[in-house]
Amino acid sequence: MHVKVIFATADLPWQAASGAKLRDMGIYRALRAHDVTLVSFPIWSQPTEPVPAGVARVHPAPWPSDPFVRASIRLVATVRGRQVFQEHLARLGAIDRLVGIVRDVRPDVVVLGHPLYDGFLPAVRPHVGRLIVDLWQLRSVGARQRLGTGIDLGRRARAALDLLVLERLERDVPRHADEIWFVESHEASVYERRYGASVRVIPNTIRVADYAPLRSIEAARESFGFVGIYTFDPNLSAAVRLLTRILPRVRERRPDARLVLIGRSPPASLRALVDRTLGASLLGDVPNAMAALAAAGPLVAPLEAGTGTRLKILEAAASGIPVVTTRLGLAGLDLVPGEEVGVAETDDGFVAALLRLWDDHAASRAIARRALERVERQYDNAVLDDRVERALRGEPEPAAPPDAGRRPG
Repeated sequence: MHVKVIFATADLPWQAASGAKLRDMGIYRALRAHDVTLVSFPIWSQPTEPVPAGVARVHPAPWPSDPFVRASIRLVATVRGRQVFQEHLARLGAIDRLVGIVRDVRPDVVVLGHPLYDGFLPAVRPHVGRLIVDLWQLRSVGARQRLGTGIDLGRRARAALDLLVLERLERDVPRHADEIWFVESHEASVYERRYGASVRVIPNTIRVADYAPLRSIEAARESFGFVGIYTFDPNLSAAVRLLTRILPRVRERRPDARLVLIGRSPPASLRALVDRTLGASLLGDVPNAMAALAAAGPLVAPLEAGTGTRLKILEAAASGIPVVTTRLGLAGLDLVPGEEVGVAETDDGFVAALLRLWDDHAASRAIARRALERVERQYDNAVLDDRVERALRGEPEPAAPPDAGRRPG
């Protein structure tokens, strides 16, 4: 069955620089088996080259650099019950523009990606037979977590403002959408029970074969790493915890131990903290973050907030890198604690798990091997392609693998 589809996003999927945009790229790639029109309103990453005619309809909507303008948009958005980026796009006429394109193309299905919700939904609804929203996670849960874990008052204030509108937005989506996509099954089930919505799990996936060359990289001795985008508050909080609490405890046991932080947009405060922390270094943005992590050692991710699938954990597993994280960090993944990934909650628990990986090389290799096998089975791009195809055909989700979500006694 060939379907005519409009897929609407903010940034262009192929300029992916975050988990959300990588997800857009996966969905777009799967939709290309059909007659798909991509509509993009780039906010964070503007096109660097002209987009070939017929590939996408692109309407740049750059986020303003002036902090006073940004603050005014946030204030108006909160008053109107919108997320800040939805208000920004609405100001630029993106809603009317998308409706015009839908009327012109006359698709069978429209798929709306983040953050094209709120006013976009009732505007598009009358002009399409089937409307799908890729909500992909319960952002209200993440905002509530950030209220308690934000590292400064400003970040907690933004979380409070976000929470005011996110819960309303999540309640409103089922009024307009025929189907709502989530990254993982637990949040999909919670949402289905809470709002009586029609939901489907479209997991985040990666092209596992691309990471094969990284599996031969030898890690430095008594070294470990963390990778993420540091404008994302949960990543910044995890990095601070590593620097101030976990690394000092590790060095009490192993004085030569080193921590390598990798990733884009580290703030000046994080750079200063790294400079005054013994055994710490910051690589920042690098051409291949997973290659840098493979050379640094195990991925230690003490995440205390955030929702959805942690793509960096999937990428690390595909690269043969052992992982230690929290149960929250493992949420949405079927990796088995103790067998395929290390799980800890306390600082001392992270230290103990890391030392076990360093001291028992055979066990470390076995954990990494089992994690890789899991990712090959459940998180390769072929899985996402199959799920999207089923969604377009209106078929039910496939049955979960027999060992999905299994946890040792």
